[in-house]
Amino acid sequence: MTTAYFTIPLSFPSISSIRADENERCETRAFLESSLTGSRPTVLEHWVMACNAVQSAEGQGLVLGCQDGTLYVFQSPNKPPSNVIDTRPPEINEPLRPKTARISKASHSNSQSASPTPSNSVLSPTFNVTAKPRVVSGITTEKVEAPKNYVDFEDEPDKLKDILKGKQPRERYSVSDSGSDRTHKSTASSVVEPVLSSKRKNPGPRSLLSATNSRAPTPPIYSAPASPRDNSSFRPPEPANPWALRYRIIPSRSGVGHAVRSIQVLENGRFLAVLQETGDMYVFSSDDGSCLATAHAGEIPLERGTGAGAKESSRPQDTWQWCNLTVSYFEETIYLVAAAATDMSTSAPTPDMEEGSLETSQCVIFEFVNTPSEVRLAKLAQWEFDGPAKGLGIHMEEDGDSTFFSISRDGHFITRVLKLRPLSSPPMVQLRVASNKNESDNHHHHHHTPHLSTLPIPNPFKSMMSRSGEYLPLKDGDNDSDVQRDAAKAALMEPHDIGFLLTDPTFSGLRFHRSEAGKLCGIAWAHRELTMFEYQQRSFKVLFHSAIVGIREAAFLDHGMYALSFENRTEVYRSKLVNADNEEVDANLVHEGMLHIQPELVRTIDIGHHDTIKFSGAHEVIISRSIEADQQLQILSYSIHSPPGSNTRQPSQTIWETRMGDFEPTSKIALTSVLPLELGLMVQGYSDGRLRQFSVAQIARKSEKISLLTSSSIKTSNLALAGYLTGLHVVQNPRTREKYILGGVDDGSIAFWSMSTFELVARWTVFITPLIKVLQFENENSGTLRGCVLCISRDGTIAVIVIDGFQFMYLVPGSAAPLKRICLGGHNLLLIYGDQRARLWDAQTRELWRSMGLDKAEELLAQGGWSDLSLEKDACVPHTLWTPISDAFIGQDAAASLSFNLERFIIDSIAVTKSISTSKDEVREILLTLDRLQLVLSALITSGLNEDVDSICYGKLGAFPSSATVGLSSATTTTLYQNESPRDVWCISSDVSASRALAIISVLRAMSLFEELAGGANTVISFYSTLLGPCVGPQFKAPSLEFLARQWFDASNELRLSIRTLFDATAAQLSDEEATTVAEKWQHHVPSLQPDAEKETLNAAMALFICGCVASEKYSLLTVNALTDISKSISLYLHDEKSIYRVLAIDLCSRGFHVWQHYTDSMEILRSLFSLSTSMRKDAISIQNVGAQARFAVLAIASNSMPLLMGTLCLDILTPPSMEHRRSVLQILAFLIKKRPHVLQPNLPRLMEAVVKSLDPNSNTNRELVLDSATEIIGYVVKTFPTVDFHMATQRLAVGTNEGAVVMYDLKTAIRLYVLESHKKQITACSFSPDGRRLVTISLQESSVLVWKVGSSFASFFNPGAPPRQGHGGSQPFKTLSFNIGSEANMTTAETLDLVRVEWVADRSVKVKIRESVLTFST
Repeated sequence: MTTAYFTIPLSFPSISSIRADENERCETRAFLESSLTGSRPTVLEHWVMACNAVQSAEGQGLVLGCQDGTLYVFQSPNKPPSNVIDTRPPEINEPLRPKTARISKASHSNSQSASPTPSNSVLSPTFNVTAKPRVVSGITTEKVEAPKNYVDFEDEPDKLKDILKGKQPRERYSVSDSGSDRTHKSTASSVVEPVLSSKRKNPGPRSLLSATNSRAPTPPIYSAPASPRDNSSFRPPEPANPWALRYRIIPSRSGVGHAVRSIQVLENGRFLAVLQETGDMYVFSSDDGSCLATAHAGEIPLERGTGAGAKESSRPQDTWQWCNLTVSYFEETIYLVAAAATDMSTSAPTPDMEEGSLETSQCVIFEFVNTPSEVRLAKLAQWEFDGPAKGLGIHMEEDGDSTFFSISRDGHFITRVLKLRPLSSPPMVQLRVASNKNESDNHHHHHHTPHLSTLPIPNPFKSMMSRSGEYLPLKDGDNDSDVQRDAAKAALMEPHDIGFLLTDPTFSGLRFHRSEAGKLCGIAWAHRELTMFEYQQRSFKVLFHSAIVGIREAAFLDHGMYALSFENRTEVYRSKLVNADNEEVDANLVHEGMLHIQPELVRTIDIGHHDTIKFSGAHEVIISRSIEADQQLQILSYSIHSPPGSNTRQPSQTIWETRMGDFEPTSKIALTSVLPLELGLMVQGYSDGRLRQFSVAQIARKSEKISLLTSSSIKTSNLALAGYLTGLHVVQNPRTREKYILGGVDDGSIAFWSMSTFELVARWTVFITPLIKVLQFENENSGTLRGCVLCISRDGTIAVIVIDGFQFMYLVPGSAAPLKRICLGGHNLLLIYGDQRARLWDAQTRELWRSMGLDKAEELLAQGGWSDLSLEKDACVPHTLWTPISDAFIGQDAAASLSFNLERFIIDSIAVTKSISTSKDEVREILLTLDRLQLVLSALITSGLNEDVDSICYGKLGAFPSSATVGLSSATTTTLYQNESPRDVWCISSDVSASRALAIISVLRAMSLFEELAGGANTVISFYSTLLGPCVGPQFKAPSLEFLARQWFDASNELRLSIRTLFDATAAQLSDEEATTVAEKWQHHVPSLQPDAEKETLNAAMALFICGCVASEKYSLLTVNALTDISKSISLYLHDEKSIYRVLAIDLCSRGFHVWQHYTDSMEILRSLFSLSTSMRKDAISIQNVGAQARFAVLAIASNSMPLLMGTLCLDILTPPSMEHRRSVLQILAFLIKKRPHVLQPNLPRLMEAVVKSLDPNSNTNRELVLDSATEIIGYVVKTFPTVDFHMATQRLAVGTNEGAVVMYDLKTAIRLYVLESHKKQITACSFSPDGRRLVTISLQESSVLVWKVGSSFASFFNPGAPPRQGHGGSQPFKTLSFNIGSEANMTTAETLDLVRVEWVADRSVKVKIRESVLTFST
């Protein structure tokens, strides 16, 4: 299990922008809002939260994906306005599972065209359709009367020439005099039924212009469509909802080249699946923006033999641009399909693009796995196709089969059967597929496609076959067992050409959804045409086809309506069914003659310029619009359905817009880069080209002015560079050991500043993109690069500079793919890039030796002698507790935010505080630690919730008002929040509340080590763990038990105490109903109920953690079966030596052993704890410190279940399963004597008898093994307990009991000699005289001292086991002495261990000290 420290992001708005003048006005806009104005949105997505008992307060959300790879999330607490045209419920935009009654439309990301050609008139129709061609195009090859086609003889020669050349017939577009769009043309409905060629009977003559072979002829132009229908049921829009910018999501991989390309909403708005153009995929929670899962679609392909149709290894020179993400629901499983292309120009088609685009696409299928403990993306398969990336998808047939569809380069609709296997099912067997050409040809002869022998059309599958995994020849030595073992979780079967879709090679997009009838309905469009089609069970039907230019986006609405988006307008259409006379008919009635679909323009909406667009459901379209001149961003909503008589310029509804700030943008000095030097000091780079240094105390303290003054900096660089600073690093001269700050400027410059004075010492302009990374080879084997730094720009160009003397050496050119690693071996410099290629350079001659693949580069590195540097881990930045959240400049909020390693800070602070100060330096370090704790506490606490708590924090604990804000770290992502009040912090989500409260409590626990702060710190801990809810109000989100449980597994022991404090307090506040709900959610996932392969998963461990903690406190709410399963799971982890969750079982034993002992073998659990507590093996030592945890558990059990513990100890001492175990038990006994003596006191006689019997001389081997441990225990007992004494010379051991008797043992023979009985009440102390002939016993309850003769005599030789004679008859002691010390004799058993002592003055004189009283007796 990897250890991940608990970190929190801290943002400092005071340094995000600074003022040069005291009178200069500050920026008044919110922190995140300022950065949003500089972002360029690329994707917009909207969702409506499902209304239920849990999420009743959540209304709807909106997310903007940006060019820099970050996301901004907006939320509205109310339901969306209901602008409906009928009483039927609207369909949500996310596809539902096929088993539901109504299937909604699929949601898609925005796709834009770079060169749209919109119509000048917004009222002009997009489609011009006549009835005649529609009827003609529906003809099949059955013997019927030949239809009369309308032929445009002027265009016919060009069409025939194209056909003879093997090309699809192209349309000739005419431009009207008014300059509107080209004349719209349409083809008819095309039905392609799968009919085997061998079964066709008497195929009739086919026209070269029939619908199955070519586009329909040009129809006559008809009049514009009718006006929109009168909707009597229309209701005016409701008032706008109060939208607010809630948070910004910043992945660690962000900046230029990481643009967000697609967003999908999952599970009714609970999750956001995001795809960046680099192939990085994320799943975020819509509640708080936390990153729940990550994956990289562009990783190394799956291994060989992953099923038919599997992906062949990518060509290394390909640079993939990931552009599309779709989601499919099959039963209870969600699949995500990510697609990439090598030719991104197809996403922005232009009229002059050549036909037959060579775009190649790549597809990766992920399964979205959502368990109670985690969300993850499981990669199932990866393939390559010849065709556009935006034409890929999955459709579920009515019979339950899955169909994978794609669009070929020449516009054909291709389907394949997709075999999906759940992750838990056995692998599918991959069948060998024909690999030679003849078999391949014969195989494809039976495809259910139109007969193409009459036309010289090239086979669209040849290139796909040559690279598809199902046609790859198997390697030598492959066998069926290997193929079966390596089978993938998804496999594609043979392709089927279903029909012709588009002729325009500039394919732009595809939108599809599953209709109520189970059909796949789709809209496919290119730069010059659009096609709407239906598909089901290999039956393909083109509903209509039309020539149209400039489509940017398309979407299905509801009830046969759809919308098309252009550069500055949106057109809404209704699909109506018409007869041959172009008259609308009722689809529910039976009609004679041919029917076809015809679009009717319902409304044109003038939306103007926009960056992104989203059709939200069926009733509104949402756009985002950037106004760069005013640094503003607007999010607007337009109603799709307008009231009767409304015009196209109906006013929009403003969802959200940036607030204008009271500042001049040109005069603002913005933060662009931060370099942390140490915990309390950091360097900042600003947009004015200067370096400045502020302390953390300066930037964290709250002031009247939001921003700081330039004059308040500790140091400032002497010269200003022309541009903003970025990529700050620290390098060192290897000869003089002097350090320099090395940074870049946005104009491509590189600059060196002295670390001590901030003086600019060198500068070059060498790049065309800014500096991002600096590496330095410091070892002796660096060759010619020793003493040099490698400055790397964004495009991968490397500048080699000698630090000593600041000499610029040379440039190494970059690559289209990102640079990943730099390796140096002698004079050879090996650069490894993200496209699996590597370049080998001679660092001395500066020549490129060769270019190679990644496999050859790894072989070269395996030969040894190489120094390897990673751009991510080996950059020249100081290793402090602060880490910038992004390497690139992506906004002021990101630049002013740093990730703080709170757990390391707490560990170090506790270590320093607990250290013994013996010098002034150590005292100074302790005081500095307290100052740092106060600084961090100031940033974490939320003032204004309780006046008493505020007075303690700002008074006794030394905190101060802070301007810092706190975000959330999750996986590889940082989330920054925009809160208007302190209460908002606790109303975001349960995870955010848990993270914030845990951070506060952990800092307060460290401060409680200072004696003068302990009381106040504990009071504030109690407030933040138990009293937050009433102070915050009904919107309070209680800390998440799941979040705390997940943190507990990776936490250090110092942080675990804080986690336990918060977890127990939160669980204690659960009502019985809530506790039962939590237990029922997790109890079926405990390890004892899981298969062997899943017993060690995080899901099972978290289930045991949560259920175990709830059951230990509220066991009466759980069933016997549930308690039994929990107990068995604890025993399972505890007895498994290889389990990584053993420490969890130990922890639960320490808390709920009184519960588990009734449902499992409690003695076996105790024995395991004994072994773990005393194990000295190296493999038992771990970072989790299992031994210490086990000893703590034994102490806890000793306090609550002492009888069982004592019984097990005595039994295992007397009859151990092994001598090693007996030694462990004796060590545990010694440990208990030192740590819990008062607990052992009542059972001391029983334990001592077991220890004595373990020294049985009849077993010499066993006696020798335990002699040291037993002797040590006896020494501890005699030293600790006054009721036990040992005389060395005679080897006698006297043990006083609670019943008033004294048991005498002989350790030579390990037997009980006799028992002295005279006291009637508990014995307080006993002691041998120095010569061993007298024994004094004291009882405070009787206020008496008894003196016994215990020396050996001649009579005892003849009467073994009898007590010595006391000089008179009976069993009376030799002497009985009484005393009276009053109330001082009243004390507990625990107090007697420290307050009663016996000292012998001489062989016959003894002093008894009881508290302050001293009694002297003669024996």
